Amino acid sequence: MSPPLLSGVFLRTSGYYVAFFGAMGVYLPFWPLWLKDWGLSEAEIGVYTSAGIVMRLLAGLALPVMADRMEARRLMLAVVGITGAALFLLHLAAGAPWALLALTMLTAGVFSAMMPIGDALGAAAARSFGFEYAHARAVGSASFLVMNVVMGGALALLGADAALWAIVAFLAAAAWLGGTHPGGGRVKGATPPSLREMRRLVSSKLFVIFALASGFAQASHGVQYVYASVHWRALGVAEETIGLLWAFGVLVEVGLMIFFGPALVRRLGAPGAIALAGGVGALRWAAMTLDPTGPLLWVLQGTHALSFAAAHLGSIAFIQAAAPERLSGAAQAVMQVLGSGVLMAGASAAAAVVYPQFGGGAWWIAAAMSTAALLLSLELRRRWDGTMQKPA
Repeated sequence: MSPPLLSGVFLRTSGYYVAFFGAMGVYLPFWPLWLKDWGLSEAEIGVYTSAGIVMRLLAGLALPVMADRMEARRLMLAVVGITGAALFLLHLAAGAPWALLALTMLTAGVFSAMMPIGDALGAAAARSFGFEYAHARAVGSASFLVMNVVMGGALALLGADAALWAIVAFLAAAAWLGGTHPGGGRVKGATPPSLREMRRLVSSKLFVIFALASGFAQASHGVQYVYASVHWRALGVAEETIGLLWAFGVLVEVGLMIFFGPALVRRLGAPGAIALAGGVGALRWAAMTLDPTGPLLWVLQGTHALSFAAAHLGSIAFIQAAAPERLSGAAQAVMQVLGSGVLMAGASAAAAVVYPQFGGGAWWIAAAMSTAALLLSLELRRRWDGTMQKPA
């Protein structure tokens, strides 16, 4: 029986997600405004933010693997969180472009390292204490949504530095909550995982199929993240409506995680949930090539609950069931580096070439990725018997 949503364990787990996704909810939409106020042009902002991709990939893979190897996920989360807060504070002293570039590259690794470690701890806490992971994760998405809305007004009143101070405060809180996370501690009776075990797990044919299925499902959103706002404005959609469309997508994501997510994964299984995301995503992105602006656009945004959240919940469920707990941080890292890193960067780069020439036709890239996710997840369902994989 699941503990009440006001239990201490649930509140501490969801509290970490509030802090982490609160920082993300400020950083993603508003940090470019701070960079612009610092003095960068729009082109320079793009160069600076893309310069950190190597650091995102390295930190997103190496630090979670190190945390698993040292059995120190909570410590790693605390260290990365407080280091991130300090790095953002140092932006106030950045007086030269090279210093700002260095800080931008260093901070790029903060969120990519914390995400897989935090999810591994969140899944471990849910498994150990009997609550639904989806409910705690939904609180994080709600925090992201709230900060999207609140920070717009805060910046209008206080200027772009309000974004910096909010990120610092949230990362400091995430460091503290991560360091005391209820999902931490050693796995009972387990020995520290070796690098050989990690390599055998993530290079197994089953895990590769899973990582690609999950990665394509998540990365298919890359075109949407980069060009949706620009495209909608070109189609005549008001900027206020664009903001509401994004908020609506997150809102339905939260709703699915709270009310339907656990039951959906139990009913379809982990591969089935990813397959559902791939199928819905293929239809969503194909419809986006028609340049919808009216009610259809709102319906398509509503499908974000399935194209994104179903894939995420299915991916977490697969790792919980198929990967030994002491290897789950490394498994999370590989999945997220592939999906949110390599494949997402590929989708964004391809869209940058296609969109200027074909406009809404760029969403065929996303449709192809979702189709790949659907086919791979069906193959995963055929191959996986539902048992834990035990690397030699």
